Amino acid sequence: MTTLVEMFGTFISSAWRLEGRDTYRVAGEEERIAAFLRGEPLPRKTRENNGWIATVEDARTRGAWIGRVRLVGHPITDYTRFEFAAYPDNVAAGEDVQVLDRDALDPSWEGVPDFWLFDDETVFVQHYDDEGHFLGAEQAEDVAAFLEVQRRLVGHTVPVSEFELTDFPKQRPGVILGPPPALPAPAASMHR
Repeated sequence: MTTLVEMFGTFISSAWRLEGRDTYRVAGEEERIAAFLRGEPLPRKTRENNGWIATVEDARTRGAWIGRVRLVGHPITDYTRFEFAAYPDNVAAGEDVQVLDRDALDPSWEGVPDFWLFDDETVFVQHYDDEGHFLGAEQAEDVAAFLEVQRRLVGHTVPVSEFELTDFPKQRPGVILGPPPALPAPAASMHR
């Protein structure tokens, strides 16, 4: 069975992520986040110093596309502020980063896990603990439900460069997406 990491080297045309947590705890990012919170400028991410940037650039070189929808909750967390400061390097590398304010979603969307969708036919659900540490990913059987999540969200997003990160929601006022499609029950904790 293919793993999530292997999929980034084998997908053919598209890799799309739903990124819905307000805080992630990523090993190796602690000092970058601390420096950001002290007001220091973030060093640029390049393919030489960041594996994700290399992955995005490699995909673009072979004619493939990588994108994500980032859900933003309120109040804005320090991690979200950090991530938005880092997104310009992702976009420069070729990643399509779209954003949607969580206030535009029915509260039942809270139960939709982070996931990666590859070539519209393979899905990996990502599992996190309550603090945002990555616990692993498992391949999901029902791709159709995840395609429906993507379809419902994409028409309501804005590019990250157009999203005003503020504690007061301003994008798409009054837009409410109803409940998400039924998804398979998770095997691990999916808390935001």
